[in-house]
Amino acid sequence: MSYLRRVTDSFWNYVSPRKTVQRRDKPFKVPPLPQHPSAASATPSAQAKVQHWDVKTPPSGDFEDGDDTLLPPSPPQSLERPYTDFEGDTMIDEMVETLNSKEVDAYDVYDANEETLVVDEDRYIEERKARNKERERARQSVKAKELRSQGWPEDAIFLYTKLALRGHEPLFPFNWLDDFNTMPLDMFTRNQDKAYIKPITDDWRAQKALDDLLGLGARARDAVLTDAPLRTPELWIRRFVLRYNAWAERDGELAFPFPDLSLFDIVHGGKGVSPKKLETRILQKLSHRASQWSEAFALQASANASSSRRSSLSSEPTTPDVPTLYGIVTSHTVMAFVCYEPVAPKPFLRTVALFDFSQEGYDVWNALAIAIFCIHCRNRMIQLQEFLPNFVLDPDSDPDA
Repeated sequence: MSYLRRVTDSFWNYVSPRKTVQRRDKPFKVPPLPQHPSAASATPSAQAKVQHWDVKTPPSGDFEDGDDTLLPPSPPQSLERPYTDFEGDTMIDEMVETLNSKEVDAYDVYDANEETLVVDEDRYIEERKARNKERERARQSVKAKELRSQGWPEDAIFLYTKLALRGHEPLFPFNWLDDFNTMPLDMFTRNQDKAYIKPITDDWRAQKALDDLLGLGARARDAVLTDAPLRTPELWIRRFVLRYNAWAERDGELAFPFPDLSLFDIVHGGKGVSPKKLETRILQKLSHRASQWSEAFALQASANASSSRRSSLSSEPTTPDVPTLYGIVTSHTVMAFVCYEPVAPKPFLRTVALFDFSQEGYDVWNALAIAIFCIHCRNRMIQLQEFLPNFVLDPDSDPDA
């Protein structure tokens, strides 16, 4: 029995797993896998964060004798712009001199934008409190008499006064207050007759058109800052004006009755285009526009005359004079409203108002000026509708045939 036990123990020791492990022990062992912390312990506590903060802000005293260039930039206090002529004149000055260079008296130079309450939005409330509505209206009444004595047409005087009084009188219906709640409260009125910027058809489209127009100033300045080669400031101004005017014409249902007629034209030029060249171009356009109005009035007058002969009426229909026409001249970020009188012996331009979209804080007032201008042209076109031929499209005709 003892012999068999020894043989069994020897065999078991030979095949035992423990013996195999002992023999396979190596000097290098695989390191154990790291233990990942739980999600709760991975995020340090607020107290731990505070203890490990490395404050980088230097004390205020370090800058007392330091380099001023390390300080944050201050807001600009000057109105100098990239196109400023440091000899004393700017593009605005040159445009004023050029647009009023015709053979007119020196006192014929006016700017409605200088008469209105146009200040930075931050200072509007204080300036508004210091002004009296009735006194301002009386002052503009005196100014209108002065313009009338200088030969200004009544239509241009009305537009000049409207531009000058923006900021002194309500312009919007009261139900627009929620959509334009950043506007001063006294810019809204419950009297629909006193609201000048208002739709004839759809409120929503009118609000959308005005809201888009308010972004013009930012677009123009972005084009200056980025030195855009194609979408230049003057092109942005032209695009926004035509877009708002397109809404105004649709709102007045002027699309089909007046396919080619308008009360204004617009020309634009970059910084390298002289105001004299822009003046020549706008004069040519407005001269052609006046001829279109004369032909349209003559066509309707002949139609009325034929109708009168058929009805045995002896009274001759009256043909109105060519209406007062306007031009919009844009040079870089500067925009000018000018008035054109085709009935004058030698037609010339009168400056109605000047605007500069490079000045931050005046975007609302500049946009309101464009809105007033387009609404004025829309209302005047509606008044002239009875003197113009009514172009009715045949629904069975193919315009592309």
